[in-house]
Amino acid sequence: MNKDEYEVLLAILDEGSLTAAARSLDRTLQSVSRAIAALERELNATLFHRTTRRVEPTAACLKFAARIRPALGEIDAARDELVDQVTQLRGSIRVGAPTAFGAEFVSPILAKFLAIHESVRAELVLAEQHLDLAKAGIDLAVRLGRLPDSTLRAKQVGTLRRVVFGAPDYFAARGYPVHPSDLAAHDCVLRQHAEGEAWTFNRAGGAVEVTGRFRSTSALACNAAAVAGAGVGRAPIFQVQKLLDAGQIVTVLDSFEPEPVPVHLVWMAGRPVPRRVRTLIDFLAARLVAGTGGDAV
Repeated sequence: MNKDEYEVLLAILDEGSLTAAARSLDRTLQSVSRAIAALERELNATLFHRTTRRVEPTAACLKFAARIRPALGEIDAARDELVDQVTQLRGSIRVGAPTAFGAEFVSPILAKFLAIHESVRAELVLAEQHLDLAKAGIDLAVRLGRLPDSTLRAKQVGTLRRVVFGAPDYFAARGYPVHPSDLAAHDCVLRQHAEGEAWTFNRAGGAVEVTGRFRSTSALACNAAAVAGAGVGRAPIFQVQKLLDAGQIVTVLDSFEPEPVPVHLVWMAGRPVPRRVRTLIDFLAARLVAGTGGDAV
């Protein structure tokens, strides 16, 4: 059995052409053509009808592929299982994450990962701003928000709700906004250096320019100021869920709730990803958004 040639056959069927199959397998078109020719000689059967524009699988080819596909899947699963049994993950992983999110959610997941893989060491680097993965030596990072165009590889693992909130005493004194435009009459807690900023809502709410007398680059500081009555705040739900449960804040404008914040895992492209990092990517993807008040993708 030549597993390599069988995989070429399935790739041609899945991708629809020899060229697309070569691209998906990261092989040359010539090597894909040679593999199919060798397989046809081995089986003494015609697998594809070839024209100048396309290849069409024969009935015998489709029947043969249906039989070997699950068998190849079992071979791959058996190989991975054996590797996991005899090869222990080992080495160091350096993970980056936003300060508040990383401390509350990434840290305990990393601890569970280390409990399973006893020969792995992990370092969690927390920062308010996105770190340059190459310069900081980061193997894997958690990013909140829309990703700019970059050469990083990314995997979206979920979304986080964003809410607008404030202290009950603040709203008792200043009134409750019923539409995002009402925020013009309120002090808003700002997360930028500028005097004002634009808050976006869903389509019914649009974008609103807000101003306020308290601003900070720290999410924790902004949330604490809103709790203390400095104005209306806006944050991902995970940052303020405990405050909401305790009655220290209330949410407003729920029917205009802003678009959710995407949660991504990112890592460097163009270089091999160690198995310990690939395993952690899957581990984080399965657990990261659960418990944050967000939605898994």
